[in-house]
Amino acid sequence: MKQKQGKTTSTLYAFILAGGRGERFWPRSRRHLPKQLLNIADSKTMVEKTVNRIKSLTTKERIFIVAGEDTRNGLLNIKLDIPFNNYFFEPQGRNTAPAIGLGAFTLFAFDPESVMIVLPADHYIKDRNAFYRCVKKAVSIAMEGYLVTFGIVPSRSETGYGYIEPGEQIRDGVCVVKKFKEKPGQKKANEYTKKRFLWNSGIFVWKTKNIIEEFKRFQPKFAKRMEQYVALKRKCEKEKMLERIYDKTESISIDYAIMEKAADVAVIRASFGWDDVGTWSALERVLRRDENGNILVGDVVSVDTRNSIVVSNDGVVGTIGISNLVVVHTADATLILPKARAQEVKEIVRQLSTKQRLEKYT
Repeated sequence: MKQKQGKTTSTLYAFILAGGRGERFWPRSRRHLPKQLLNIADSKTMVEKTVNRIKSLTTKERIFIVAGEDTRNGLLNIKLDIPFNNYFFEPQGRNTAPAIGLGAFTLFAFDPESVMIVLPADHYIKDRNAFYRCVKKAVSIAMEGYLVTFGIVPSRSETGYGYIEPGEQIRDGVCVVKKFKEKPGQKKANEYTKKRFLWNSGIFVWKTKNIIEEFKRFQPKFAKRMEQYVALKRKCEKEKMLERIYDKTESISIDYAIMEKAADVAVIRASFGWDDVGTWSALERVLRRDENGNILVGDVVSVDTRNSIVVSNDGVVGTIGISNLVVVHTADATLILPKARAQEVKEIVRQLSTKQRLEKYT
């Protein structure tokens, strides 16, 4: 069991991960305007809602965005009310570990006693007050030396999420992480749900110096390069150094790189109406259906249409006699598929990428 560390004064900083392509939301999501920069569920973009949500727990000067260079223009066009210097643009996508490392080493250089919360930019959270209570609990656990993650209490057997097996209880609602589980097949998902495993939310809280220690232990080459990076003073030197670092860094998630190997990892059981809104079918969980079980977004005329998701981003879409379909229309592309196959939209993006349509349609 982790021994309590002496508590010190610390400040909460938020790092919002706005990378990723959100390919399952094609045709609305594109390389330069991925899901997190779109208003999927209402008039606000997903990154706006994430920033607004965390503002109640810190200040705008302590909110940072980590995103890909190819989304720079789209992201900066969104009025997030945070300082320009709080944006970090990665030269290329390398998954969550390098993105988090970039934020952690930069933060540690000017506030070594800080606490970080890491938030994906594209999550839906229904109950803000419950979320705030979890964050405050997580900070107190992090002050004891743990790396803390949020485990979502499952509402169904889900194959699209990783799972967390809780171990020994630290306090009420908080356990040591026994094991992280990969995204399962349906049989395993049913088993994990019965065993009361938790969904892996990808939300983390830790003292910055503790995650730095773990990077040095498990990703020593990357850590050494990041120390050299933060020591540089000139912006042009830092940009060139960051490009070299990312050229030499493997694409790896924070789970693989750190969390599965670290000894002192805690999970908080969380129930605050969470969804990662990973596919078009997720809209049924975050938006209200009409009397026929449909989700209709934009200018849609539906006749004898049942249990379908119809989205118009440009012009009017009319449907007659369809059921259990997803229909999404934009100015230059249309998607039609069964709801049950919403996870497969990435295959269309893959095929477009191999048919010389890369620039125009993805």
